[in-house]
Amino acid sequence: MPPPASPGTNQFRCNACGRYFNTQGELSGHEIECRALRQATETGRRSLEKEDRTHHEPNDAETKHDRFKHGTGQPVGGR
Repeated sequence: MPPPASPGTNQFRCNACGRYFNTQGELSGHEIECRALRQATETGRRSLEKEDRTHHEPNDAETKHDRFKHGTGQPVGGR
């Protein structure tokens, strides 16, 4: 598992894809298209609604409890 990010980084999270950004401007530029793609399907809309209601700590802190699934649909590390 990679080490946590430096303090003051990764403070802004895209709820559509789970990616973290260092500034609100970086997130805003990314989020428009990313959220639109997620909202294109019923499953995506339900997932996005759930993520919008869930509190996420900066610097991936929540992955200790609910690991992200990347690409393959499997948790990081294949577990």
